[in-house]
Amino acid sequence: MNSPLEAFAGLLDRSVREIATLASDARTFDATRIGRLADIWDNNTVPLVGAACAPWPLRSRSASAGLRWMAELGADRRKLIVDLDPSLDTVLPPARPQRSIHRDYQGQVFPGAIPLTAEIVAALDQDYDLASGTVRSLTVRPAAQGLKVHLTLAAPRRFTPSIGRVARDGSRKPWPAAPLKFTFDGVADLQFNADDRLGMTVSRTSVGAAVTIGRTGRLQAIKATVWPDDPRWHESTAGKAADLTTPHERPQRRKPARTSTLTAPQQAAARALVMLMSHARLVHHYPNLAAGVPILDICRVAADAGSAILAASARHGAARQNAFAELDQRWRHVPPTMAPDPVRSGPALLRHAQYDEPHDDHDVPRHGCAVLLAAVPGADPAAPWALASEEITQPSRFQITSAAFDGVQRIHHDGRTLRIADDLVVR
Repeated sequence: MNSPLEAFAGLLDRSVREIATLASDARTFDATRIGRLADIWDNNTVPLVGAACAPWPLRSRSASAGLRWMAELGADRRKLIVDLDPSLDTVLPPARPQRSIHRDYQGQVFPGAIPLTAEIVAALDQDYDLASGTVRSLTVRPAAQGLKVHLTLAAPRRFTPSIGRVARDGSRKPWPAAPLKFTFDGVADLQFNADDRLGMTVSRTSVGAAVTIGRTGRLQAIKATVWPDDPRWHESTAGKAADLTTPHERPQRRKPARTSTLTAPQQAAARALVMLMSHARLVHHYPNLAAGVPILDICRVAADAGSAILAASARHGAARQNAFAELDQRWRHVPPTMAPDPVRSGPALLRHAQYDEPHDDHDVPRHGCAVLLAAVPGADPAAPWALASEEITQPSRFQITSAAFDGVQRIHHDGRTLRIADDLVVR
């Protein structure tokens, strides 16, 4: 079995390799997993460099502490690490039980993502007028099982907040509708039309969750969660009930592993690598830019970064400092994001579809938009497919069904309208 330090560095190498694999052909492009893999190294690169550069007697202990701290960020993070290196499953501590309800620094309860049970559906309907809500955003992408759908419903409250919202000018104003953020997994049946987005019902069935949207919209999912992203949730009926049972002690995450003091070249190399991985993470947070982010170039620059850190740390004195300075020079040259290729008429495999309605966010107007991300072939049919994207501001029409994601489709783009038969229409 590898030493803790070798396992730590190996996670970085494996992360970069998997990102490169996911991006090598747009037909298997997975922006969410790429974002999660890149995100590991936002606050774990410095501990890795620190462990590698620590005095020999402390390296294994520092690396083990870094691995434990890395895995403590919830069950999903731990699973991701074990996916990269299954041998760590018996080394890392079990994931801590995660609460759906927490307390903030003022002691007020606030919710996280809550599994959508029949009881939660009833509680939601008691506190929010779902039938008068409007779909603010909808995002659809393929997943390992069916489709994954994120839906935000702006729903009026059935309870009255005790105080108004502080506006940008300092005045008190009424609270806008509360964003209820639903996540649906294993979606096999979806129909949505932005012209028919007023009102929503949610029910539990023997196989999962059933949703109706407006008059004709629908959604069937195997699993579902909801996050009531409402600053006044603690005043709702569900919030008041949670206040009686939620502990006042806030769970404390383990403190970051102490690392040896890094020299300027070591710090510079670590920061450069963090920026490189942050650039890769853009494909998840900004899908409209994903087709222009040079993921494969980033992976070529960062290839074997963990092994390079170990090799540089194995040197001594000036040779070590020079090695890290060379890594800084290699990693600091982030390939620029380019203008993405547009979606043109022809065969395409849809990878991401997003709709956002116009709304005000903290007194800042947000224009409505639609974003599409598709895999398209090049001139050589045997070559990997590339990503193409389209962003339409203030679309006059957006409708989609789950059939739009059924394999390779013929997409038509006449300059004003993007269409896949009647399964996707954006104008």
